[in-house]
Amino acid sequence: MSYANDLSMRVRDNGKGIDPLIAAKGKEGHFGLQGMRERADRIGAKLTITSSPGSGTKIALVVPGRIVFRHSRALAASNRIKNIFSRTDRLPDANTN
Repeated sequence: MSYANDLSMRVRDNGKGIDPLIAAKGKEGHFGLQGMRERADRIGAKLTITSSPGSGTKIALVVPGRIVFRHSRALAASNRIKNIFSRTDRLPDANTN
């Protein structure tokens, strides 16, 4: 997992892989891969599944920073700025020497 401009999560195994048709469409009666795709689409993320028999599987999820960080960074920065400018205890009083 990493984050900078986006939040990225990558999972990889060295197993036997997933049949390409199942990786692309999911398995009849199962909702794991389909559910992952639907959830990624719902939040504006990109889900990539790469696999072939004998090569293992790689799953990557990238959530754009504008979605995952939209409030936390801006709010933290604005709170720091407000705190700096609202602290009168550090400012010299104009009526004292």
